[in-house]
Amino acid sequence: MLGICRGMQVMNVALGGTLLQHVPDKVGHSEHRRNPGSFDDSDHDVRLTPGSLAARAAGEEIHGTKSHHHQAIAELGEGLEVTGWSAIDELPEAIEAPERRFVLGVQWHPEVDETSRLIAALVDEARAYRSSRVR
Repeated sequence: MLGICRGMQVMNVALGGTLLQHVPDKVGHSEHRRNPGSFDDSDHDVRLTPGSLAARAAGEEIHGTKSHHHQAIAELGEGLEVTGWSAIDELPEAIEAPERRFVLGVQWHPEVDETSRLIAALVDEARAYRSSRVR
């Protein structure tokens, strides 16, 4: 499973976590939502835990992202771990369930970044899982 932006937030809430309802109230700036509805000027780096699913899927530990959001993870849901933080202000930007095969949530939008490897990593994992099940 790959949860993107609100999908990551839904994953967290579904597992009992909570959301920070308005990021600027917490961090004092709106760098995560510079141009609502657009990815123009929406780039920032995310620091990923070495060896984490997020880092393996991204292919790097400092990952450039495109995002715009005004909500973020507050309390983490059960069974989840934060494995990525915004370089701007340390807000959680990647979560995963380390006890599961491929459960990853990212606050950014890999689908609008032609260089992102995240969606390909999900497809590769699904293909590998299918191959392991076909007999």
